[in-house]
Amino acid sequence: MRAALLALVLLAACATAPAATDQTLEGAVTAQAPRASFPIPLDAGQVVTLTTTLEGDFDSVLTLIAPNGEQVAENDDQAEGDLSSRIIHRARTAGTYTAIVTGYNGAAGEFGLNVAYGLDLGLSHAARTISENTVSFGPQRTEARYDATLAAGDIFVASTFAFTENLDTTLSLLDASGAVLRQNDDRGDGTLNSQIVYQIETAGRFTIVASTYGGNGVGDAAISLAVDPQARPPFDFAAIEGAPLATHEGALNAETPSREYTLQLTAGQTILALADTTSGDLDPVLRLNDSDGYPVALNDDRGDGSLNASFAFTAPRTAAYTLIVERYRGADTSGEYRIALTNVDASVVATLQALLEDAVQLSGPELHIQTEDFNLYYTTEGEDASTHEYARLTADALQSLFTRQVREMGWAEPVRDEDGRYRAYVAQANGSMGYTAPVQIVFDNPNTPNVRERAVARTVFVIDNDFRGMQKEAPPESLMRATATHEFNHVIQFGYDSEEGLNWLYEATASWIETTTVGVDQDATEYTETDFAAPQRCWTTNTEGHDYAQWTLLQSLSDQHGPGIVTRIWENAVAHDGFDTMSVTLSGVRSTIPQAIERWRAQNFARDYALAPVFPRAVHLARTITEVGEISPKNGVEQLGAAYVALDLDGRYTFSVDGDPNLELVGLGQRNGQIEVVRLGRGGVFDTSAFEHPTLMVFHRAVPQAPGDCTEVRYRITTAPTTRAMGRAAYQFSAANFQPPGWEREPSTDEEAEAETE
Repeated sequence: MRAALLALVLLAACATAPAATDQTLEGAVTAQAPRASFPIPLDAGQVVTLTTTLEGDFDSVLTLIAPNGEQVAENDDQAEGDLSSRIIHRARTAGTYTAIVTGYNGAAGEFGLNVAYGLDLGLSHAARTISENTVSFGPQRTEARYDATLAAGDIFVASTFAFTENLDTTLSLLDASGAVLRQNDDRGDGTLNSQIVYQIETAGRFTIVASTYGGNGVGDAAISLAVDPQARPPFDFAAIEGAPLATHEGALNAETPSREYTLQLTAGQTILALADTTSGDLDPVLRLNDSDGYPVALNDDRGDGSLNASFAFTAPRTAAYTLIVERYRGADTSGEYRIALTNVDASVVATLQALLEDAVQLSGPELHIQTEDFNLYYTTEGEDASTHEYARLTADALQSLFTRQVREMGWAEPVRDEDGRYRAYVAQANGSMGYTAPVQIVFDNPNTPNVRERAVARTVFVIDNDFRGMQKEAPPESLMRATATHEFNHVIQFGYDSEEGLNWLYEATASWIETTTVGVDQDATEYTETDFAAPQRCWTTNTEGHDYAQWTLLQSLSDQHGPGIVTRIWENAVAHDGFDTMSVTLSGVRSTIPQAIERWRAQNFARDYALAPVFPRAVHLARTITEVGEISPKNGVEQLGAAYVALDLDGRYTFSVDGDPNLELVGLGQRNGQIEVVRLGRGGVFDTSAFEHPTLMVFHRAVPQAPGDCTEVRYRITTAPTTRAMGRAAYQFSAANFQPPGWEREPSTDEEAEAETE
């Protein structure tokens, strides 16, 4: 505790700081002094960047108060997994603002507060600012242009920062002739801000064009132009020397998602293919098929900060090949493209592969642990810092989990590196608990000799070094085991199909694997809250988090058909795609997608899962019927989604549903320790007096045209008394873990305190 220094800092904070002078202030948050305040004088229009630097595990919250006492900005974590806080603010009025540092959820600790007048966008101390400007975009001003004279060898950095929430900025760099050298939409840090890093080849005058996505954004943004000799420009694909072979131009959209070009190559010929978007938001993918229609080269994002694609390929034999340019399947993008084909030296293949291999760079000296099947890399310095003990625990966990998933559960071995092992890192995982990145498309997995795959990838993966800022109660070692098994399952998945159209399958399977391999260390049960809170969303919805949450569908299938069905889904993904992958698998057990999803939605109601006691909630309650007549709930149901309507009635009733012809009713109720499932179709009798918690499930049995292509339909339920008998239950579940719709787990003491803080 630096008590003497702290007293000096707090005394200094009572005086007015020099205007426009960057400084670092120091302070502490304690139980006795839970907030530290610092005056920040600003002129009207002046920009200031405030950043906390932290000691230990202190989690700061930074707030900025205007001279009139109004809160104008607040930040908890400047990035997911980073407990420090950052505010970039442009003052609307002159005066003394107040920066306040507190601790999240009552946390205490020491900190530094860096005050930088102007934009601080991560440039090095050696950087030279050319200009900083603020621009207001709108109908009258859709772009702003700035000129810069640059010398050969300069590393030019142009950045935007939006002051208006959700303003999506874009940047383009033009040479003196007006030719576009670089473009960027999102800089890749989770924001909508843009950045271009470009090393100048020939001295001259250049123009930066700042705009908004689609040219129709409205709001304020700052534009920073600088030269930073320590910045790392992305690889310049256009600088690769070669002889032009051909160019192709065209457009892709929903009506024309791909185009093909025939390419005649001779044995030993090496070509470089570059696909660049010239208009719109197109995310192009390049693919090369041989004369048998088998893919031999593939690339989505080439690694230069853009969504453009490229590959280098050496033809093993003389033949006619097919070059395919297509839209990235995971997004609805469109626009015009230009493909440049060049004859290049064979060494270019290795050069581009080396770029992909260098997917993870540690912040300190690289240390190495080798096991029978893994190479684990880590460091003890910088933001990626770990400890030798944590790294050893991680290496041991990976080796045991390899045995569990491959040797015991029967998953196919994924593709290994050249030395026969899998490459893993302990590092900052970019705000997530871990991630897996493909580094080479090898198409066919050599570990499955009886199967010829078409989109297998070799990968590297990262496990977070400390899990700070994740708001997780479990200790780091437990989270590490959950993440290790989750990410290694992604490695396994890429050994089957790295381009599966049923995108839900990736995270759902990896989350399910947690529950089957690491016991109490699993972290997947918390995910269920997302889907249980919105069961009306379709299966395969693109809504964030549902792919993780819907691992319970795999458990439902496993409960009925055995755990091997999950492996069979991936085996079928090799030859099938999208909904066909699931349909073919289910046909093997005499089921269909609507049948499997209906059963899963009913099982979710029953909470008939071994891990349900730690699920955070029951399914959402859409409505309660208390009398005969009609009801029309405000919210509808998407394809393969379900809505649960409680029945506060006593007796036999006929229930019917009106709306989309694919809607049907299912009666659910608790009796004799079971949840009985009574199919009512479009209408039928349900005896509410026979059950506790009688409920109607409105199920939309239609399958969307494509995964995630979901639309909501409204419905109306009519209730009328009857003397007719109810039909027999179609099936039932255990009610041992049942909780009625709408139930939520009471928060722990820590969770209650967190909620009060928020």
